[in-house]
Amino acid sequence: MGGKEKTFHANLLKGYNACDQDASQATTEERPPTSSLAIPAASVTVIEDLESEHFNDSDCEALPELGKWGSKETINDLKFGDELTPDQRRQLEEVALMYSSIFSDRPGTASTEEHCIELTSSIPVRQRPYPVPYAMRQTLRDELREMEDLGVIRKSSSPYASPVVVVKKKDGTNRVCIDYRRMNKLTIFDPQPMTPPADIFQDMEKDQYFSKIDLSKGYWQIPVRREDIPQTAFVTMDRHYEFLRMPFGMMNSGATLTRALKKLLCGMDNVVDYIDDLLIHTETWEAHVKTLSELFKRLQEANFTVRPVKCMLGSRTVDFLGHSLGRGAIGLQDDNVEMVRNATRPKTKREVRAFLGLVGYYKEFVPNFAAVSAPLSDLVRKGQPNIVNWGDSQERAYNSLKVTSKPVLQLPDVNKKFVLRTDASDRGLGAALM
Repeated sequence: MGGKEKTFHANLLKGYNACDQDASQATTEERPPTSSLAIPAASVTVIEDLESEHFNDSDCEALPELGKWGSKETINDLKFGDELTPDQRRQLEEVALMYSSIFSDRPGTASTEEHCIELTSSIPVRQRPYPVPYAMRQTLRDELREMEDLGVIRKSSSPYASPVVVVKKKDGTNRVCIDYRRMNKLTIFDPQPMTPPADIFQDMEKDQYFSKIDLSKGYWQIPVRREDIPQTAFVTMDRHYEFLRMPFGMMNSGATLTRALKKLLCGMDNVVDYIDDLLIHTETWEAHVKTLSELFKRLQEANFTVRPVKCMLGSRTVDFLGHSLGRGAIGLQDDNVEMVRNATRPKTKREVRAFLGLVGYYKEFVPNFAAVSAPLSDLVRKGQPNIVNWGDSQERAYNSLKVTSKPVLQLPDVNKKFVLRTDASDRGLGAALM
């Protein structure tokens, strides 16, 4: 419509009558009645594409997939660096065994922070439940029952009610999201900063040992402040629940988790956090064992749990936030290089934006990124057609930005002097810190 794509509920669709005949000649032939069950069965509240302008991936970022609750992970699922000596591995196993209670795929109940919800209005947000396809209703009920058993949610009588959406990912799996967009519009923003990914690796040039730790459903380890629990309430077609643990999708959930981890890691300069991932980096083996022991102790005291299968302890190289790190260098993670290599040629403005977002995450590895990507950036400017006009300059930019090998950059030594070099042209500005 008008050059834009829109998503409409199936109930809004009406029969189309061609207007190529005079009204007096219109047929009075009756149409067969439409079954009342047909429309719910074809419900469009399973969103097919996370890039929808009405509901994007940031609204349900990091949500667990449906039907993933059966696994039971233990300390025996921990992974260790391939280059460790038998004695080094034994040391780490002893430290892990000392704090074995933190290794579980079930979320703990952190004692360092509560999630608070401050609103600009006291009028409850109430929305009708979105219809869910019949084929998915039992799966949704089972999922919610599991969440209730975990102590994440409970049945509610709150005046608040946000709807549930089942999001279908491109790989075919499904995720349950709560549509908190109306709640978020009334929420007072929490300015707690999150460390930018680009800053995380800046002081690791001399580090030789790395460990990676992933919290078990990190958001769900933070309890919701008692008086704010009713504001988290959500509805399905036949259920009304509220969260006891911090839900995904609320405006300040990420800020609350970041603040909790900052408190936990206070004074531990060789441990960095990003959402629910922790990276431990040290120059010596002795410091690494000592740091892990202190970290495990703090996690246990704060009642956090970590997923054993996602932990990597004592490695010389580590994959973190899409980068491969180790031995004084930083490169691209293998599977992300493959993702860029296999990216299809974009045909619409949305697809161009998605491609630029994908390659832009690695712009520091692409010389003159802004100038090279300019022909593609021009395609998404205001006033450009939704179906992009693809020419030779766009093809050259597209091929130049597709990383086909695994480039590596040397990490900076922050104790040395740096030289700033700049350049400019009619197409862009550039600078390099050397």
